[in-house]
Amino acid sequence: MVNVKEHKKEETTEERLDYRLTKKYLNGYLKSKEEILEIAKSEGKDKIYRVLSFGGGTQSSHLLEAHFQNLVKYDYIVFSDTGAEPQFIHEQVAFWQKRQIEMSNKTPFIITTHNSMKNGLEEMLMRYIFTDYQRFQMPLYFNKVTENGEIVPGGLMPRQCTGDFKIVPVQQAVRNRIKEELGLRRSQPMPKNIGIIMDIGFSFDEVNRVGGYVSHQSKYIYLAYPLIEEGLTTRDSIHFLEENNFPSKRSRCYFCPFNCSGDKGKAIGMEWEEIIREEPISFLKACFFDDQLRSVQATGKKNMRSIPYFHSSRTPLREFYQAEFDKLEKMHVEEMESWILHWYAFLNQKYLKAAA
Repeated sequence: MVNVKEHKKEETTEERLDYRLTKKYLNGYLKSKEEILEIAKSEGKDKIYRVLSFGGGTQSSHLLEAHFQNLVKYDYIVFSDTGAEPQFIHEQVAFWQKRQIEMSNKTPFIITTHNSMKNGLEEMLMRYIFTDYQRFQMPLYFNKVTENGEIVPGGLMPRQCTGDFKIVPVQQAVRNRIKEELGLRRSQPMPKNIGIIMDIGFSFDEVNRVGGYVSHQSKYIYLAYPLIEEGLTTRDSIHFLEENNFPSKRSRCYFCPFNCSGDKGKAIGMEWEEIIREEPISFLKACFFDDQLRSVQATGKKNMRSIPYFHSSRTPLREFYQAEFDKLEKMHVEEMESWILHWYAFLNQKYLKAAA
């Protein structure tokens, strides 16, 4: 049971939010936790570890509070730092760490990062822009160039950032911790009787994000989606947090392309305006990446053939918020120059590539 406080829904809503009616479930990509346990047992897993992949935002915070209230059991809580969360997300993580102490909860709370790019998505973007690195892992909006040279609106690039910078690092951290507790080296295989069920805080309105119930990296790691199973939406989790005076900002990176403008952004709790208002330097960094990616794409040296944009309007981010950008750029010249020089030095040292 995930709900700490009951959510009353109309019967029509209950019927509409039945996970068993979704294509993901009908096609076998989504399983209930009860079904996953049966599958794990049938595969000889008699020692099951339960893990919360904690993102610091609304849905996983809902699950974490359920754990603190002893409504769901976790053996580990793991937060993967993507290197690009707004400061308010780090503050929310700190809030929940403090609450854990207040609730006398002793579950190990692990903070981890991407295995090879410790500085996360900022490092990936800088590496992509200024070195010969070719792998791009963000779902940006794009325009296509037709055979006739006409520029037409496209869709979204593949979304790999959540898996690569959140879910996979969490899995790696848990594997390493369990092997350490079992007295195994990291290079040794996991005992065949070990299974891991990792709860991911996708809500019902995000059911299309489900890619399966078994990890692509480790077949003994099973992926569960308790909020989807209970028919809870993002709005339900936000409502629960607000009712209990818990922080309720949604987890995302400061340059997340799923940030929206105006009323739509407010409605889903992901606003560009919030980034501009609360973290102006982060907004300027997002504008920098937005401009630089189009510049490097135009050189033809990358495998990115479409023209990328951070904003859903497929216009440069700085132009969409021209007045705000002009004002903030003048105010934070030194901070931005220092940030860019820091990354040039980092790239030169780590990748032995002169940053152009």
